[in-house]
Amino acid sequence: MSILPLAKFKTKDYGNQMIQHYLIIAWRHLTGNRFFTLINIAGFAIGIACALLLGLYSWHETHYDGFHKKKDNIFLVGVKGKSAEDEWEVGWTTPPVGPALLDYYPEVEAFTRLCLWFDEVMVTSNDKKVVETGLLGADSSIFNIFTIPFIEGNPATALTQPNAIVITQSAAKKYFGDQRALGKTLNFDHFFGECKVTGIVEDYPDNSHFDFEILLSLSSFQAINFNFDDSWGNHTFVTYVLMHEQVDPMRVANRFDEFLKDRYEPYLVKTYEKTYDEMYQGGDYYSLFLEPIDQVHLSTLVFENREGKKLQTYALGIIGLVILLLAAINYVNLSTAVSSNRAKEIGIRKTVGSGQWSVVKQFITESILITLAGLVLGILLLDLMMPYFNQIAGQDLSFDFTNLTTLAGLIAFAILIGLLGGFYPALVISSFKPISIIRRKNGGRGKVVFRNILVVFQFAICIVMIISTILVYKQLNFMRNLNLGFDTEQVLVIRRPGLLDKNQEVFKQALLKRADVMSVSYTNTIPGRHFNGHGQHFQGSPIDDIPTIYPLVADVDILGTLDLQVVQGTSFDPAHPDRKVALLNEAAVSQLQLEDPLRMIIDKGTMGDEPHTVIGVVRDFHFNSFHHEVKPLVIFPLADLQNHRFDYILIKINSDNMQRTLQQIEESWQRLSNHDPFDYTFLDLDFKRLFDRERITAQVYTVFSLISVFIASLGLMGLISYFTFKRTKEIGIRKIVGASTGHIILLLSKDISKWMLISFVIGMPLAWYLMQKWIQDFAYRTAFSWWILGLAGGIVVIIALLTISFQTIKAALANPVDALKNE
Repeated sequence: MSILPLAKFKTKDYGNQMIQHYLIIAWRHLTGNRFFTLINIAGFAIGIACALLLGLYSWHETHYDGFHKKKDNIFLVGVKGKSAEDEWEVGWTTPPVGPALLDYYPEVEAFTRLCLWFDEVMVTSNDKKVVETGLLGADSSIFNIFTIPFIEGNPATALTQPNAIVITQSAAKKYFGDQRALGKTLNFDHFFGECKVTGIVEDYPDNSHFDFEILLSLSSFQAINFNFDDSWGNHTFVTYVLMHEQVDPMRVANRFDEFLKDRYEPYLVKTYEKTYDEMYQGGDYYSLFLEPIDQVHLSTLVFENREGKKLQTYALGIIGLVILLLAAINYVNLSTAVSSNRAKEIGIRKTVGSGQWSVVKQFITESILITLAGLVLGILLLDLMMPYFNQIAGQDLSFDFTNLTTLAGLIAFAILIGLLGGFYPALVISSFKPISIIRRKNGGRGKVVFRNILVVFQFAICIVMIISTILVYKQLNFMRNLNLGFDTEQVLVIRRPGLLDKNQEVFKQALLKRADVMSVSYTNTIPGRHFNGHGQHFQGSPIDDIPTIYPLVADVDILGTLDLQVVQGTSFDPAHPDRKVALLNEAAVSQLQLEDPLRMIIDKGTMGDEPHTVIGVVRDFHFNSFHHEVKPLVIFPLADLQNHRFDYILIKINSDNMQRTLQQIEESWQRLSNHDPFDYTFLDLDFKRLFDRERITAQVYTVFSLISVFIASLGLMGLISYFTFKRTKEIGIRKIVGASTGHIILLLSKDISKWMLISFVIGMPLAWYLMQKWIQDFAYRTAFSWWILGLAGGIVVIIALLTISFQTIKAALANPVDALKNE
């Protein structure tokens, strides 16, 4: 009976000896071929660092809202529709939709609505004034749907009363310091005024598609007589529903038409005297849809200017994997290329009884050692790259290297790469037969062809990335130089003019007395910021014909401040600022097919039921992202600066000393606003925010294109070094029989040039297809010029030739006697 444990012990000891033997042989081989080992380790290190960095970014972006306990059952309610030529898909719904869904569908457990109107609000606490950017309106049911842990207060009642607010732990510290915040009040410079703190919650995680520091009860909107019950035409809230467990959301979505006819149709009949089917015919439609909560962040449903974010996120993740693949290809190519140097070793091992799988294990061991070394170096590179990537991409990513689970995962990841990257070379090398080795027939044309295919694939990928980078930069430059249709130079933007209270007109007149101030205008929004489309009804048209036109409400000086051009009719008259008039843009005239726009009167819309006569047409200007065509716009003038709440002041400046001018304007502001914060920017800088995603994409693509080319060049350098070494004697003989240095260089370079040409032929159409998909997101886009393809191909060829030039020139200039003396 004692023999069995002994046998087990001997088997285990033998296994340990074999592993030790594999490691010793692997170490000897790797240190004996330092040049190729360093190339492989460097390639894997860069590949692993890039894959981890870009994978971390993609994982972060695609896992928003994953912390909610009920995330699988939470859906955003969206609206999609078509009216005439206008088609839309948004995440903003009307106030009655949420309660109506809960009442109509037994599958719906709860709903909540968010109000995202409040970009910036001035908050006063104990004579301390703070500009708050994290204020949202919310139903009390928000805590039943989203995971928002309470520290103090009762989530069931916290937001049920008007003027009640729930604040985060950080907000409590910001406004009240070490004092207990529950029960205290904050004063808001808005219609809801003084609000009482009824709850304190934990700080809301960053990886959510919406963020907040203060939640305001929606019942506070009673102060402005907000219509929650029957405002089916007012898309002002973001609505979410929570489904019961095990409910298929398609059961709800498939009955949306029935729901709208039951709940929305009475509003249509009362307002327009038309049924749902009569209202939406001839291809027009209005419908709802459900969007899973984890898909909202990468969409444009709730927030503007996120076009292309989903594509960018997935593209960067794929680029990380591609760079890692390029490093693995280097290993495959170099391992199979130098395999003939190990032919005798393999022959002897097989002669003395080693099987093929024993040899495979040996080479897999070497591959794993290289990837583990690459992992260590890659982690160091990742730590160095992370701050720069965060700065470029506007992220705050971090990697916890001390977490044992993370480290175990990284090691497993490296071993997996080693197995995948080393399996093919191990199979090829282990397949050598001893008799073939003795006869020196271990080369194999199939192996050479496969190696060439991998080189071609590497550089085809490089060509795709270079073409992509060039086109992204070309589009970015195109947008920067596109005629915007308005003047952005030296236009100062001051936020929250309401802080001036009754001194708005006084402040404007004080500025206009300055020689360096050309014009001043108060406005509800500015180009590049949020524009809400409103239904505007023209006098004499059918009651249900209410086209969506984007309003710009400002004082009469807006045209001069932005240098907007009137192309038909007349402009606003500063001598009569209170006239009920309006200006349309060219897009409104053309898209709405207005034959005589100067005879049109807007009798219902943004300005209520007060008729406004159209007196002119302004030239189109870009007030939104270049992802969209210029939409129909109407400009309404307002003369009453004292009683209307504007959001911005635009100041056209002509100054040689901008710093001094800003200081003096700030002094006037402080004097007239009771020393409230002077918050300003410049219009040109503010508008350029719209290019941020393209700018980030261009910078990231540039960096990782260079890395891809560098890795491919590393592999190419290793291959050419080896091939040159193998042909040393051939080169010596050629030189003795009269071959020139140029002929030798051409001989060694022609295969590389052929590979580059094939790479270009493959990479060019692939790049063209991918970038056509990307650029289609822009309504205004640059041309995909053919010179981009030529430039990308030229860059890759030049880099490849420079990479091999040292070795080829060195071999061509070598003394042939040295090459042949050992023959």
